[in-house]
Amino acid sequence: MTEKIAMNYQILQKNSTLQEEERNSPPSSQDRLANSLISIVIPLFNEENSIKKVIERIPNHYHYEIIVIDDGSTDNSVMKIKEINSRIITIISHEKNKGYGAALQSGFRKANGDIIVTLDSDSQHKPEEIPNLIEPIIRNEADLVIGSRYLGSYNYKIPLFTKFGELIVKTCLKQLYGQVVGNNQSGFRAFKRDLLTSLIEIDNNGMAYTTELLLKVMEKKRRVIEIPIILDSRIYGSSDVKLFKITLSILSCIIIYSLNRFTITRFVLKKIIPKLNTVLKIIIGQITNSS
Repeated sequence: MTEKIAMNYQILQKNSTLQEEERNSPPSSQDRLANSLISIVIPLFNEENSIKKVIERIPNHYHYEIIVIDDGSTDNSVMKIKEINSRIITIISHEKNKGYGAALQSGFRKANGDIIVTLDSDSQHKPEEIPNLIEPIIRNEADLVIGSRYLGSYNYKIPLFTKFGELIVKTCLKQLYGQVVGNNQSGFRAFKRDLLTSLIEIDNNGMAYTTELLLKVMEKKRRVIEIPIILDSRIYGSSDVKLFKITLSILSCIIIYSLNRFTITRFVLKKIIPKLNTVLKIIIGQITNSS
């Protein structure tokens, strides 16, 4: 009997020690994920055939806040969203199309999450991969995570012009900031909430916003990594991207941030950069309007 009492006492003592260790140990990544609010920001323009499916595929077992920005759609995209009864969805409407960057920024202003995820509305990204995308942030291994088709897989032919453009941006990012992002035009990304203010301040409203977002984050010396994703081919519709206009916008971004990094004095920068940025935008507008 004495031995049994002693054994029970040892078990109780061991359990007490384990409970104390659990209380003092840092929470696991799964615990942090379960306690985090994730804002899913989805820019939308004329994707009535895909948007409903995209939203319904977002995992429903974490704290997700879904924000859709209708950027002046002329089809039934918004009506399709309103058919979804199983999720709470915030819809922000632009009366006119303002551009990809402007749509994201409208969503960012409404986001309440600890982590913000951006997801395209054309069903090329897999919403089921969102937990993989935010995991490095939960583990505090990155500030911005980019989903990369080059590290993962894709089942369609990428235009040579697109690959060449991404290679140029990749080279510039490496030379300027020492960080490598191959799929730098990816719209599937996640980042920490404390980056929101900087990303809302970006002036670029178009597709080149993707590049300036990376430049802005790297300029602040924040950690950017890529993870593999699976990218599907577009099933419905076609991309409305104007490659020539985007190329000029991206080049102007790179020039501005390069000067900002390498110009000798900040005083000169404050005087010249805003004017140069305005001149470049006027030139780009004149060229693209005449093309």
